[in-house]
Amino acid sequence: MNIQGFVDSMDEMLKAFLLFWLPIAMVPLGLWFSMSSRSKSTTTNGRFLAFFGIILICLSTWTVPSSPSTAAGHLLGAIIGPCMLIIIGIYLISFSGNVPVGKLPRSDRRLGVLMSGAGFVWLAGMHWWILTPQLSPDEVNPYWYVFWPTFILLTSCLASCSAVTLLTLGDRRRAESNAMFFVSVLSMIILLLGLNIDGPLVQADDFRENLWLAVADMAGIAAGSLLSILVFAFVIYTYERSLPPPKTIEPPTALELERVSAVIQHHLGGEEE
Repeated sequence: MNIQGFVDSMDEMLKAFLLFWLPIAMVPLGLWFSMSSRSKSTTTNGRFLAFFGIILICLSTWTVPSSPSTAAGHLLGAIIGPCMLIIIGIYLISFSGNVPVGKLPRSDRRLGVLMSGAGFVWLAGMHWWILTPQLSPDEVNPYWYVFWPTFILLTSCLASCSAVTLLTLGDRRRAESNAMFFVSVLSMIILLLGLNIDGPLVQADDFRENLWLAVADMAGIAAGSLLSILVFAFVIYTYERSLPPPKTIEPPTALELERVSAVIQHHLGGEEE
């Protein structure tokens, strides 16, 4: 029995647990502490714990290079910059108009559009330029093939739905709706370009194949969500149908009505000057 090999493998497993999987658990735990506690110190410690976990995940490519799971940390470190630009940009676009709570200056709308556009250009550079996430020379991060088509498709759908919602339910939100339509159209243009133009490391055929897989994933998620809502509604409906009808209350008698009238008259009557 190769005991030395078993010990070496256990060391690698322990390193992967301490430097990758444990930091992953630290992120939701820290967020839970920061949002569920009223203590300022606990909230601060929770945010620090989540931030420290994200840093360790991004560094896992160098701290645990032998673990194949660290490719996810490598991708997170590569996309966190442009994704934050897009998220902050969409936030500025959404809250720089006619909103009752948390309203931002109207000038922030242009900044939001600029930040969202810069984030998309950054991500596009990962597809058609030298910024493609690589684990080693000429070896593209496998999770990039999953993230990029899914992100583009999901962004286009969500931006379109947000724009329609702003027009339907919002009050004087046409400017914000047009900005969200711009984000949706930009996403669709990038999607069409990815289907037809090869990148230096990512071919259009690979992008097309992973796009269909992303469509299947999103369709499965939508169907599963709809099915879960229908099942939940059916359970509630069945439960309410099984309940006995509520008992009717006898109407008040004349004596009770007189007593209630006297109490009301006593409390409504004021002193005359």
